[in-house]
Amino acid sequence: MDELGSSIRHSNRYANVRCVSFFFAPNQTMFTILYPIVRIDQSYTEIFRNFVYDNKDTLDRRIRLLPWEHINDRKIFLRNLMIENNSEIFNKKLENNLEIYEKCHQNDLYDKNSIISQSIKNDNDYIWKVYTDHELVKQYLTDKHYQLIDNPDQADILFVMKQLKDFRYETLGNKLINQFPFENIVTNKELLALSARRWKSLYGSSSSSSDNDPYIDPHGSPPWLATTFNLTYELPQFAIYFQYREDQQLDNTWIIKPINLTRSIDMSVTNTFDMIIRLPESGPKIACKYISSPVLLRIPEMENQHVKFDVRYVLILRSIRPLKLYVHKIFWLRFANKPFSMNELDDYETHFTVMNYRPNAFLRQMNCQTFISMYNEQYGENNQTWSIVEQRIFQMFREAFQCATIEEPPFGIASCLSSRALYAADLMLEMIDNKVQPKLLEINFTPDCHRACTFYPNFYNQVFNVLFRNISEEQDVIDISV
Repeated sequence: MDELGSSIRHSNRYANVRCVSFFFAPNQTMFTILYPIVRIDQSYTEIFRNFVYDNKDTLDRRIRLLPWEHINDRKIFLRNLMIENNSEIFNKKLENNLEIYEKCHQNDLYDKNSIISQSIKNDNDYIWKVYTDHELVKQYLTDKHYQLIDNPDQADILFVMKQLKDFRYETLGNKLINQFPFENIVTNKELLALSARRWKSLYGSSSSSSDNDPYIDPHGSPPWLATTFNLTYELPQFAIYFQYREDQQLDNTWIIKPINLTRSIDMSVTNTFDMIIRLPESGPKIACKYISSPVLLRIPEMENQHVKFDVRYVLILRSIRPLKLYVHKIFWLRFANKPFSMNELDDYETHFTVMNYRPNAFLRQMNCQTFISMYNEQYGENNQTWSIVEQRIFQMFREAFQCATIEEPPFGIASCLSSRALYAADLMLEMIDNKVQPKLLEINFTPDCHRACTFYPNFYNQVFNVLFRNISEEQDVIDISV
């Protein structure tokens, strides 16, 4: 806000006006609208506003007001809440919080008792009728075993981008579909982080990145996911942990993400406490510990400067019980356009890799074989070759889906005999104690596979054969279920 808006003081009891943001789309301008919430009769009455609305929890409200307090007062307040004094604050187990899961789900309808489908065709010569609204599938699904049709009622396979909500046999009949009930357990960042907290109970070990950390180890989070706090439900825990890391002189850089957007939209990288506390005002957010020591790639045409990159694998899910999970071994790379540095956290082309949706941004293309050669040349010593790292990546994918499927709905993905799914998993690599550790960033539903089809026209033929014809010996597809 301008000088006038910034001069309006806070009051819990005497607030008489409110300020709200208003975005005027035609000229891309943000305004602040100020209006009274009580009758103001007397002239020259000072106006006050309540900086924090709709907040009934006293501690949560107190945390949200900290950006307007003196920094020393903030530190004293948070230090008094440290875990040794208030362990009950950190005893919440959000991974079993029914309210969160029900809020995030679409109330999918499914058969709790699986009905045997007659749709599994054992005849290798059978021609499957496919209905799809996906243009790439229409263009690149050329295998003779599939026939594209325009009527979904006559289809054997529905491969659609629209999210389905009814998975019952009485609705789908013998059709196979490209979605699972409650699959946003993995595609929603909020739920992915919560389901990953089951990792410790499943595998009985602690994350190497959380050794001697009294705050993170109880989370049960795996080594392959950045420390994550839900800023709607865990704001006090995050604030206290932020102060703990500051006192321990540990890196305190965080990436703040909306719970359900992609392409780096509305993401911020910052080490500023006040900014993090206020960012959820624009919508629900999670705070993830920023990977401050990423594995970088030296790019010759950039004068051998080191840049940040991430990797995308395509995952193929055939069933939940038993878990049948495959990965397409052709992966995709995205690169930052500027050398990596922690000096300017608001420089998009230093810290983000999604360039294909930004106007006039340079998009670096590199196939996976070229990348593997460069990676092995730069990191192949000390038992860090790509083949070894890739096995860690596949283990990470398997564990992520085991965490997401171990519980019944709404806490886990539902088993459905009609369901199959194609996902894209994005990851980065972090160097921890001279060991390369994969870090899962997100898992996407109906991913953009344009590059895959451009360079490998047989891509969708392979994917469909694994998903629907159960042909798992496709040369580019690997079973990582066990």
